[in-house]
Amino acid sequence: MAVYTTLSPEAFTRVADAYGLGAARGMTPIPQGSINTNHRLETDAGRVFVRHTTVRSEADLRFEAALLEHLARARFPAPVLLVPQGPAPFLSLAGGRISVFKWLAGEELTRAQLTPDLLERLGAELGKLHRTTQSFGGSRENPYSPEVVRGWLTGLRQRPEPELASVAAELEGLLARAEGAHPGLEPRGVIHADLFLDNVKWVGDRVGAFFDFEMACVDAYARDVAITLNAWCFEGTYQPALCQAFLRGYQDARPLAEVERSALYGHALYGAVRFTASRIRDYHLSPLGADKLAPKDFRTYLARARALGSMGPDGLRALTGT
Repeated sequence: MAVYTTLSPEAFTRVADAYGLGAARGMTPIPQGSINTNHRLETDAGRVFVRHTTVRSEADLRFEAALLEHLARARFPAPVLLVPQGPAPFLSLAGGRISVFKWLAGEELTRAQLTPDLLERLGAELGKLHRTTQSFGGSRENPYSPEVVRGWLTGLRQRPEPELASVAAELEGLLARAEGAHPGLEPRGVIHADLFLDNVKWVGDRVGAFFDFEMACVDAYARDVAITLNAWCFEGTYQPALCQAFLRGYQDARPLAEVERSALYGHALYGAVRFTASRIRDYHLSPLGADKLAPKDFRTYLARARALGSMGPDGLRALTGT
């Protein structure tokens, strides 16, 4: 979610027409995220979220549309995708593809607002998501697999900046450790894969909706648990009370098998490496200014990777109570 493509007023008029929203009354760019161009669009029919992508394929968008429809039928709190006239769940426009969603109610929490009670509710909702996706038949491989991340690190290791080359070499070693930490076959299904603080809406003290399912894919459920744990339970160091509340809530909705508990460390370390590398690529090396791309410091995820590297699997199990 950033401003990569400048869309004309005429483009928003076409969007409003194609989706039967009446007149376009005004739009506001949303300079957050790392891949798409997003806007808040005011129309006669109300406020909507408009996402323009130049990198996601038709197959990716059809997978997302089918997943959101499945979640809606199951009454899981997720975005409502609006469908334009025509056979596709998106609109081809301005060298890319437009997706339009109903505007979600609620607010995004800051890290300072997090409490064990909130993390327990978050964990329970993630467990419900994983239960719900067990009956979804769509398939999409993880586009950010360890093999892909390893390729990123190879490129970063060749950068002229000494810090980046050094960090990339360090991350290669941590990724190898992560890949060696999986004890066997794990339950798999559709996961969110990107459940950060800014991808959850809260209504009071309850989860209003999970959103931004563009990275959703088929992978180990424990990988989603670990990515979310990394995102929500670290502030300078891992917070035991938040970690344990999150896992407690998750397991109330979907108990982890022993093979998943054993694999959690490898997934957490992979996630920390993966998001360190992507933040270097998407933010640190981006030519966009802060007015078009809200910055994110890769060092915050590097700190997670180093913390996990130091504590090892036994340390994480003691931290999380699993």
